Amino acid sequence: MLRLSVYRQPIGFLMLVALATTCVGCFQSKPADQPDLGEVSGKVTLDGSPLADATVSFQSVELGRMASGKTDAQGHYELILLNDIKGAVVGENKVLITTAQPGDDAVPGSAKPETLPKKYNDKSELTAEVKEGTNEFNFDLQSK
Repeated sequence: MLRLSVYRQPIGFLMLVALATTCVGCFQSKPADQPDLGEVSGKVTLDGSPLADATVSFQSVELGRMASGKTDAQGHYELILLNDIKGAVVGENKVLITTAQPGDDAVPGSAKPETLPKKYNDKSELTAEVKEGTNEFNFDLQSK
């Protein structure tokens, strides 16, 4: 009888360890340095037409952290804070939209100059208040 109870204890312990190991990823929390985020997407148009291949960036006024995304052929974008972390910092954000792109050193003339007025990028007048959850911000830019 004594032999059976000693035998059960290691098996119970091993089962507990296996269960704990399995659930390590079940209760993931955000990294300690990650601020509260809201998912952000929307559409950018220029003079009423979709603006493709533009970079949309939201910079937190409070923390300075920046999230960015690129517009597709229909002008749609979705922001990424870092790697695969979707969203932008909750709170007031300065919005910058640019069409300029650095060139590839191996391909002369591959850089793209800015085609938008400075009020959308270098001297941006655009802002957005990001809330927790899903946010949609559409921007109808004017070339003049």
